[in-house]
Amino acid sequence: MPPDPLSNSAPPETSRRQEWPWKIGLVVDAPELQTEIEASIAETGGSKVFEFNASAPSFEVANAVDRERPDLLFVELARTSKPAAEWIADIRNGEEGPVIVAVHPNAEPAEMIAALRAGASEFLSLPVRPVIYEALDRIGTLLESRRTALLETGRIAGVLSAKGGCGATSVACHLGAALAHTGQSIRVLVADLDYQSPGARSVFRANPRAHAGDAFEAVRRLSSTAWREFVTPISNGVDLLASPADVIVNIPAEPPEPWRIESLFRFAVRQYNWILVDLGRHLNPANWSLLQNIDQLFLVTAPDVLALYQTRSVLQTLSSRGFEKERTRIILNRNQSSPQDFWAESIEQMFEMTVFGAIPNDENTVEKLSRDRFEFPAESPFGRSLIKIATRLIKPGNLRKAA
Repeated sequence: MPPDPLSNSAPPETSRRQEWPWKIGLVVDAPELQTEIEASIAETGGSKVFEFNASAPSFEVANAVDRERPDLLFVELARTSKPAAEWIADIRNGEEGPVIVAVHPNAEPAEMIAALRAGASEFLSLPVRPVIYEALDRIGTLLESRRTALLETGRIAGVLSAKGGCGATSVACHLGAALAHTGQSIRVLVADLDYQSPGARSVFRANPRAHAGDAFEAVRRLSSTAWREFVTPISNGVDLLASPADVIVNIPAEPPEPWRIESLFRFAVRQYNWILVDLGRHLNPANWSLLQNIDQLFLVTAPDVLALYQTRSVLQTLSSRGFEKERTRIILNRNQSSPQDFWAESIEQMFEMTVFGAIPNDENTVEKLSRDRFEFPAESPFGRSLIKIATRLIKPGNLRKAA
């Protein structure tokens, strides 16, 4: 049976919906309140950065807040040295400041109303648990929105193969590693949203436990902490969001609902500088719904007649459907070693588009890649060409945000 929400006993581990690694301050007199709050903080992954008696001068608490920058304060407002509204104003000093959670030994309506009117976001009384976990979830949403509002949004680039065998998945994965390799503290998400022939898991030598389908289903409760449940860390700065087809056998090749796609991408651009979306091969209903949410499309082709024919077909379809030509970049993969510029020049004349990057047919490097773990071959011709593309991408003005 599920735990009684009115029980005084601590809930089992499964009662916590999230872990919140926050910095927390205590301004509390009642020992019972302090004990229960500290236990709850420990269980949710938070850390107590300071504590004061509730009667401590407000300027002392304000100095600690300025020094430690806690995310939230648990405060026994009924015992503070000033009226609650004045005390909170001193602590925040005109800034947004930490979230204030008012606490009191008893659930007295008058104390609750006074605390909320003074500016507290939550009111808790004994027994603190399990109600505190629900309060922390609500606070988590507030803190997440504050944090992400201050971040510069990342960029979303789709990677589409003109035909099977052009190596778009390898390009997406290694380009993600190249972006992280530029030394600019760039965070990259490689999202394998190819529902037909996913391959990012294989390129990254990864064994994901969750996949994009899980993330789309949970999109309403996504937070930076919960996100760790859905992605697989690959290397420093690079995460993988695996394709559902990597985990579930015979999954239908159907995209999620448009609002779920939009919501997930809107969340992801607050977590990463770059999101590289593997769209698979050709244009189809599944990847077309994803294209509506990306800033740029990298169309990966190869130096053979069939690949170039399919490239033309894709470009014509994009144009007929209103996808601006300026948002499309051609990447020539497996470029022949001699003559180096023949294929690139031919493509530029054929499609009246500049080849954004050319990757050599470096079979020697590819054959020597580890089969046990992912390694980005930065010093090889293959790796250097991808670093060159990555360097072009991070220059201001190379990508235009979608309207």
